[in-house]
Amino acid sequence: MIPLFPLKISILPQEVLPLHIFEDRYKKMVSNCIENKHLFGMIYRDKGQFSNIGCSVKIHKTLNSYDDGEYDILVQGQKRFKVVNFIKKTDSWYGEIESINENYDLIDQNSFNVILDKYLKVLLSLNVNHNIQSEIVKTKSFDFTKDLIIPNSLKQEFLELEDESSRMQYIDQFLDTILKNSDNQSNSPLKDNILN
Repeated sequence: MIPLFPLKISILPQEVLPLHIFEDRYKKMVSNCIENKHLFGMIYRDKGQFSNIGCSVKIHKTLNSYDDGEYDILVQGQKRFKVVNFIKKTDSWYGEIESINENYDLIDQNSFNVILDKYLKVLLSLNVNHNIQSEIVKTKSFDFTKDLIIPNSLKQEFLELEDESSRMQYIDQFLDTILKNSDNQSNSPLKDNILN
C-alpha cells in the first residue's frame, strides 16, 4: 500500500516536478516520506474521478521547509503503477497497487533508432539550443519526455498507454506531425517571400 497524492497534474517516470505542499494531510505525508525515504504515488484526479494508472515519486530535493510545516519540494517520477484498490483513511487516500512491467527490452532496437533519428532531426530543424550529444543516449520512451513541457491531458494519456511499444508509436506519430508541419512552413510562399 502506498500513500496517494491526487492532483490534476500528472508526472511521468524520470520527470522532475516542483510541488508546494500546504494541506495538513499532505504535509504529514511528505514529512514522513522525507524522514523515512519512502515513495508516494501521484494519481491524476479530475472532477472527482481518479485515474487507476499513476506514477510513484521520490522526493528528489527539499527546496524549502516552512515553520508551519509547508514544503517546497522537487519530486522525481519513478515507476508506473496500477491502483487495484483505493482506500481512504481519515482524510487521506492510499492505494493497493500493482507495479507495471514495462518490458523495455522487448523494443526492436532498429525501430527505436529510427524514432531517435527523427527526434534529433526535429531538434535540429527547430534550432533547439541543446546538447545533441546528451540526446543520443536515450534508451526508452520516457527518455524522450523527461525534459519536455507537455500539457497534463497529453501527459496522462501517455502515462496510460499500455506498454513501451504503444508509447514509442505515440512518439513516432507525434514527431511525424512536427516534421510535416515544419516542412509545410518551410515550403510556404509566405516564407519564401520573406526570405527573398
